[in-house]
This record gives sequence, C-alpha cells and structure tokens, in this order.
Amino acid sequence: MTDRLVSYAAGCAPELERDPLAFVRAAAAAGWRACGIWCDEASWTDQTGAQVRQVLEDNGMVALDCEVVRLDVTDGARLLDAAAQTGARNVLAVSSLDDDAQTTAAFADLCQRAAPLGITVCLEYLMIMRVKTLEQALAIIADADQPNAAVLVDTLHLFRSGGTLEGLRQVDPTLMTYAQWCDGPAEPADDSTMGLVTDAIDARSNPGGGALPVAEFVKALPAGLPLSMEIRSKALREGLRDHVARARNVREAAEVALAGLAER
Repeated sequence: MTDRLVSYAAGCAPELERDPLAFVRAAAAAGWRACGIWCDEASWTDQTGAQVRQVLEDNGMVALDCEVVRLDVTDGARLLDAAAQTGARNVLAVSSLDDDAQTTAAFADLCQRAAPLGITVCLEYLMIMRVKTLEQALAIIADADQPNAAVLVDTLHLFRSGGTLEGLRQVDPTLMTYAQWCDGPAEPADDSTMGLVTDAIDARSNPGGGALPVAEFVKALPAGLPLSMEIRSKALREGLRDHVARARNVREAAEVALAGLAER
C-alpha cells in the first residue's frame, strides 16, 4: 500500500465487536498489513487474545491499536490485557468524567499501568464526550505528565470541534503515535448531540468521498505517522455486507488517496 503503516480500524465493522477473530481474518483476507482490535470486555477471554495474535502472526500483520477505554465506565484493565495479548502498542481512551481533573487522574493511572507493558495510551477527543477539543486533550495530557501518553486526532472530530490544520501542525510530534483518517460531509446534518453521534457512526466515507480537507489533514501530521482508517459508514455497511469485500474497499480507497498525496 505504502511505506506508511495504514490500519483497518475496528469501527469499520461494528457488527463484529464481539467477534474480533472474524474481524482480523476479514482484514487479512482483504490484504491489510495492520488492523485495530475491538475488545468487548464482557466476552473477551485469554483464548480470544491468543487466537487473534495467532491470526495476526500467520498473516504478517500487526495490531495498531486496541479500543476503547471509557474512563468514566471502566479502569481499562481488560483492555490492557487484550492489547498485551495481541501485541497492540496503542490503547484508545475517551472520557465523560465530570471534570478535567478527574479525567487527568484516571488517564494518568491508566498510563502508569500501561507503561510496563510497552503500551501508549492515546486520549481521543470528540464533541459527544466531555473531552471535546484538541486543546482540552493536550492540557489533560500535559497535566497527567506521563511518558507514554499521546493524543489521538480523528479527521472528523478535528473539524467538528472547530479545530484547524494550523492547530494540528503545532502539536508536538512526540505526542502522536497514530491518527484516524476518514472523510465526511463538510458539516453534520444535525448538530444536536444525537445528530453528532449519527454523524460519527454512520456518515463517514473513504477519503475523497466527502467534503473534508483529507489531503491537507495528512500533510499536517508528522511525516509517516501511521493512519487508522476510521470509516464508520452506514452506506458501506449496507452496501457491502460481506466483511472481506468491505475491508478490501477501504484498503483500495486508502491506496488511491495516498497515491494521490504522493503525486502532489
């Protein structure tokens, strides 16, 4: 695809949240070199971790990330286990705790427990959670003061939260281990909370299929930063119910978009 590591995000197939083995197999069959891992804490077992790791190794793949720790709901222990078992070096965390001080404390604790495992904890911000902006996330990371803390920037959430490309370019590159890439409408159809939820889980598209400045987004990132293709799309889910076909569609679209970037 490219020298840059590009990963098939777990969110592309929410139907398989309780079957990560099927998800990884579909990604492998579609030719991906990396994918994300969704850990459903209620159903994940040590056997799940071992089986997923084996499929990854058999196909020469890596797990880019494991998601998602909701700091207001869980302490993330099971997610850290899943990441360690599958070899994922990033764990995604979000928060709707009552204030930033509580989020900072919970985030720092998660980082401290992840550090001996060689795992980076990436704080994602989005308008439907309490941590809503890049600036807010960076302030929490600074206050947590943990060497394995990072910020996760998602194309859709950057622009929905009023973020800018200039603001993205100013982020310390050492605070980013990967980014989520997608396209979508220039504006959400409905900016209510439920409208933003629908926008995030249903209205995304492959790069080039929407109206966001996707090429400029990638160019504002640190050179070569890994990308997770976070294509949560109702249209793709309904149009490509076969999971291998959907995974291949996203991979091919990513290849075309990245080739276009290289030609600019």
